[in-house]
Amino acid sequence: MTAIDHGARAHARLAPSASWRWWNCPGSIRMSAGIARTSSVYADEGTAAHELAQYCFEKGFDADRFAGEFVNLDAADGRRIDKSEIGDRSFPIDDETVEGVQVYLDLVREIAARPRNGFAGGIEYDCEQFVDLTYLGVAGLDGGTADFAAYDPNEKSLELVDFKYGRGVPVDPQRNTQLLCYALGAIRRYSNRGLAKLRLTVVQPRCPHPGGPVRTWEADVLDLLDFEAELKTRALATFDPEAPLKAGEWCKFCPAGAVCPERRNHALALAQAEFSAVGDMTLPVVAELSGERLSALLGHVGEIEDFCRRVKDHAHLEAAHGRTPPGWKLVAKRATRKWTDESTVEWALAEAFGIEDIYQPRKLKSPAQIEPMMPGKNKAARAAALADYVSKESSGTVLALESDPRPAAQADASEFGEVA
Repeated sequence: MTAIDHGARAHARLAPSASWRWWNCPGSIRMSAGIARTSSVYADEGTAAHELAQYCFEKGFDADRFAGEFVNLDAADGRRIDKSEIGDRSFPIDDETVEGVQVYLDLVREIAARPRNGFAGGIEYDCEQFVDLTYLGVAGLDGGTADFAAYDPNEKSLELVDFKYGRGVPVDPQRNTQLLCYALGAIRRYSNRGLAKLRLTVVQPRCPHPGGPVRTWEADVLDLLDFEAELKTRALATFDPEAPLKAGEWCKFCPAGAVCPERRNHALALAQAEFSAVGDMTLPVVAELSGERLSALLGHVGEIEDFCRRVKDHAHLEAAHGRTPPGWKLVAKRATRKWTDESTVEWALAEAFGIEDIYQPRKLKSPAQIEPMMPGKNKAARAAALADYVSKESSGTVLALESDPRPAAQADASEFGEVA
């Protein structure tokens, strides 16, 4: 398996994956200069899901074949999917991973198998391929990696599919600058043979959306030409030493999010914080918020939480490099005990101490792990055979916008216990 090369060009100055940010906040490029970029567990989790999806697509497997195994991003031998956990960046292939990746696989396989001129599989397609934007002549706007691109030379149609594994921020295909950037590069990859139809699709299985997990937008081909011109203009604007800062939803993944004054002011305004003459910050009393103010704040909690998390992460990184913020210090995390050598411990506990019950109880494998072991090759049939033994149970409730497609749940305060 060839590992997905998200890192080689991931930090390009004007990466398409970050285009929504610098498109709206050209000053963010200036603010981010010199700030170390570190991968988050959420980004690594997404990379792991893409690794599994690519491997399954290339080999013709369903995702449940690897249920219970791991995607090891630090695997030195290139075997990223393995039954063993290797390194700190190992991600279990659990039920949620299997289901999410399969949604993406089912779609791209259906696209790849569409007939052309009466013959099945006549579509030309690429999976995890770099698309080049250097023809635009803007330094740092090199291009990016498209998850899946398919071209039908018969109807001159291009379809791009972007697999988003994140659960926190819903992504729409409509006028999606990242996908439109990929479209510009992809059409040249197919030798500029003409374009009559353009379809942009986002697959986001873990983030509830009124449009469902698969959302497609049919773009006007003429709009792509307009986008090309504006893309170059917006990209060049980031080189202005006085390029303005503008806070918004695009701040979430900005490297300068913890130090940007515009982001700070925006977050404090959203939180409705007030400052005294000596600089003490006062937040509103949550229990005293009106329904209207509570509703307004709920819509921005994610932005506020993200800002606070970035401040903490940045401060920790600074301290780790010897630049500890005044009044703070680095301390070791609470130590936890673990066995130094399990094979020696087994003997010692049994022979020296006479303790026989030293193992955890066996745990039954999950439905996603058992399914591949069932007889038959048809995934739907295997799932149906287990249907009488499987149930789905919600662990509780969560607040969602009224536009969320899930039905409203019955209010039940008992899950919170007693409230003072």
